[in-house]
Amino acid sequence: MNKDNIEGNIRSVVGQGEKFLGQATNDPGAAAQGAYDDVAGKARSAYGSAKDAVNSGVDAVSSLDFSSLKEEISKLTQQVASLAQNQVSAGRDQVVSAMGAAGESLSQSAATAQDKFAAVEGDVESRIKKNPWGAVAIAALLGLLIGKMS
Repeated sequence: MNKDNIEGNIRSVVGQGEKFLGQATNDPGAAAQGAYDDVAGKARSAYGSAKDAVNSGVDAVSSLDFSSLKEEISKLTQQVASLAQNQVSAGRDQVVSAMGAAGESLSQSAATAQDKFAAVEGDVESRIKKNPWGAVAIAALLGLLIGKMS
């Protein structure tokens, strides 16, 4: 047993603890980090075992348990994909919510502008009815100004 085996086993145990705590606290980031540390520890331990086998001259590399390492890497890949999918889903929900709020705000602004326009229209109509000759004079003056500008 060499330094790589010991450090790999320690990192794997710490990773399993992080993964357990992440799952217990419902923190997907911590769970994913724990799974990563667990896999990295097992890989380092496997590297240490391979190093021991080469140093002793025994062809024990074929007896190493790479199947569990492969399973752990597969689990880690699934967790990372799930975490990414959850993040994308949460981002999409936020965008949809923001778009809904913006649409509601625009709808309210349009309704307010329409109400103000109707009020101004009613005010102008009542002024024209009170003083029709003033309205004709203003319209003629505006017509002359527009004619001069073009």
